Amino acid sequence: MVGVLYLVCVGVLTAVLPGYNARHSPITQQDMAKYRDRVKAMFYHAYNNYLENAFPYDELRPLTCDGQDTWGSFSLTLIDALDTLLIIGNTSEFHRVVNVLQDNVDFDIDVNASVFETNIRVVGGLLSAHLLSKRAGLELEPGWPCSGPLLRMAEDAARKLLPAFDTETGMPFGTVNLLRGVNPTETPVTCTAGIGTYIIEFATLSRLTGDPEFERVARRALKGLWESRSEIGLVGNHIDVMTSKWVAQDAGIGAGVDSYFEYLVKGAILLQDEEMMSMFLDYNKAIQNYTKYDDWYVWVQMYKGTVSMPIFQSLEAFWPGLQSLIGDIGNAMRTFLNYYTVWKQFGGLPEFYNIPQGFTVDKREGYPLRPELIESAMYLYRATKDPILLELGRDAIESIEKISKVDCGFATIKDVRDHKLDNRMESFFLAETIKYLYLLFDPDNFIHNDGSEFDLVVTPYGECVLGAGGYVFNTEAHPIDPAALHCCKQDNTEKWEVEDLVREFFSVKPKTEKKVDPFPSRTQNRTNSRRSSLLHCPSQPFSSKLSILGQVFLE
Repeated sequence: MVGVLYLVCVGVLTAVLPGYNARHSPITQQDMAKYRDRVKAMFYHAYNNYLENAFPYDELRPLTCDGQDTWGSFSLTLIDALDTLLIIGNTSEFHRVVNVLQDNVDFDIDVNASVFETNIRVVGGLLSAHLLSKRAGLELEPGWPCSGPLLRMAEDAARKLLPAFDTETGMPFGTVNLLRGVNPTETPVTCTAGIGTYIIEFATLSRLTGDPEFERVARRALKGLWESRSEIGLVGNHIDVMTSKWVAQDAGIGAGVDSYFEYLVKGAILLQDEEMMSMFLDYNKAIQNYTKYDDWYVWVQMYKGTVSMPIFQSLEAFWPGLQSLIGDIGNAMRTFLNYYTVWKQFGGLPEFYNIPQGFTVDKREGYPLRPELIESAMYLYRATKDPILLELGRDAIESIEKISKVDCGFATIKDVRDHKLDNRMESFFLAETIKYLYLLFDPDNFIHNDGSEFDLVVTPYGECVLGAGGYVFNTEAHPIDPAALHCCKQDNTEKWEVEDLVREFFSVKPKTEKKVDPFPSRTQNRTNSRRSSLLHCPSQPFSSKLSILGQVFLE
């Protein structure tokens, strides 16, 4: 029934929207450069207005040209935009902002902060900037990437979040006071995403700093959710972290759940962790069995599998991109095209869309300039080079500029039906939406490196290869270099010692006698080096072939 009604809706849509089926001319290389420039101009229009009108507040209010604190008084937009600056090529502003953040951001404040948002935006943003510091040309501390001011800031922020994880189940509270810990009156009810979205940032912290506590609590939280799933293999939307009882029992892939699934896949890739991938694949079977209808995904009751809401939420648009990471390109493209029809209908994705009715849901008509559909387009374009994915990028640029651009930045679209605006520009607009748009039209960006170029650095634990590609984005689009997680391991010391002993035994000049620049400035080509990158495509131990940035591993 859902499928029949949807076809009717699309038929009506085709009739009432002139040119709905009209194909635009193909996007050329010159067009790609033009759209990159337009995205860059969008970034600076938003970024400069934030600096002029809102800094040091968290966010810009573009209709009144002022600022507001929303997630904890961290100058959040500045942290979120930091790695975007480097991706679009502005190293000088990257340097300036790093100094500003070191001088002005303090986490010893009496503020109740979202554990989830602080992790993905602040901890993730600082970690990414730390790992990109060499590329940006910053002066590096001896021992980088195992030390550095941005890493210490990320560790300080994450340590403020640790009290939230001190529960019998290991699942964290949703909010923590950065100065006093968890408030005694804090609700124990947390959404699933707020429990399962830490492994990327916290494992990176543990591997870089040598403190295993961060990774331990993130893994324990994942385990708590896994053990609380229903008999048919689904998780609900909100759970009591003290009792493990589900408070909201709607199961789906959208708001309140989304990044939990994302982090199982990306955590498996980042850490080459078979258990996490196995968990996701089990969930994926249940999702396909109970929530998928005609390449849409609906909400169901987690214990019975019966449909509770035939709704598409804009946050679900990340799913095709995630599917591309496990090589499920066909299903990903079909679902993406469904979501793209909604974009064409409104010039953006409403927060909720009633699939049978083919229209928005009351009080959920807004589009806060979210990135998820653009994110999926970027991943799928890397995998398929299908030009329709570039068309989505073009449509996003056109509609955001036409509908959302105001004198002081870009405003949230309050209602996609009449394009009324709201006085907010969330930090993810610069962290995610702009970044994914730019990367979609910039196939030669360093983020897309195929491994043919890399940097050698020397840490206290031996030589390390960085910048060889395969970046894993956290859910706020902050890229993490997986190779960095191998740079600071204590067992590297033992590895080099054993290697030197073997070399001595065979009368080979020991590596330790070789003088190596601790921070080589040149980029070295793999074909001219005898050393191979530590970041490589592993032999596939998983039951499913993985992919990185849409490059599918085939037999």
